[in-house]
Amino acid sequence: MESITKAHILVEAFHWAKKFSEKIVVIKYGGNAMTDKGLQKSVFTDISILKQLGMKIVVVHGGGPFIDEEMKKKNMQKKIIDGIRVTDYETLNIVTKVLKQKNTECVDHFNSMGIEAKDCTEGLISTKISNQEELGYVGKITKINAKILLDQINDGCIPIVSPLGKTQTRQETNINADTVAIKIAKELNAEKLTFLTNVDGIYIKGNFVSHLNIDDVKTHIQSKEINGGMIPKVLACIDALKHNVKKVHLINGTTRHSLLLEIFTDKGIGTEVIKNGAI
Repeated sequence: MESITKAHILVEAFHWAKKFSEKIVVIKYGGNAMTDKGLQKSVFTDISILKQLGMKIVVVHGGGPFIDEEMKKKNMQKKIIDGIRVTDYETLNIVTKVLKQKNTECVDHFNSMGIEAKDCTEGLISTKISNQEELGYVGKITKINAKILLDQINDGCIPIVSPLGKTQTRQETNINADTVAIKIAKELNAEKLTFLTNVDGIYIKGNFVSHLNIDDVKTHIQSKEINGGMIPKVLACIDALKHNVKKVHLINGTTRHSLLLEIFTDKGIGTEVIKNGAI
């Protein structure tokens, strides 16, 4: 009986692997999935399997908890405005140092598993300084050089992207990692954009919802059933869907092998947000 169950699982996985083969999938990697060693291993293993099954993966990583830790060591106060980290000159130095370190760690993890990966941050994101002066060196994206990513993807490599950009005067800027992932997914017309979060997905009236379309999201925001920090994330999902991204998933990165469960099972996990009328 156990062998029959395993066979069913393999058939189910084969169906979805075939569907997503040669398709671009953008993964936003952050939260507890970055800070817990066991979850780290799970994420890198999952992405390596997806890559070997023919998917074209782009990874955008965060690093907030590590930046907070470094700031605390220097007795620096963290300041947030509308969910964005205020980035003065000293904070920017910490942000760039930490993010570049995390990027290197991601590349090293994949390389140790026999998967080619490369830091593709340099020259990728053009920005201008945010209009909100109090935010400091926070960048607003003006352009993504998609060719950098496509060249690496076509060479069989996984591009690893830090949420850093540069202005016309070569000033480095800090960018929200979710924003970077969305912009890249839009530029590449990605089949799927997946956010690894610290929650299971979206809850409506205390009940978990596995599937929403754009109209559903708007209705639930108006009724305040979707509220707080989830609002900017689901609005970002809508933005991506309106710009040729086929599907957006919010999944719990604290669940081991969540990426495999999301893509390779009929039931899946997390909350899928799609266009109206999409299947």
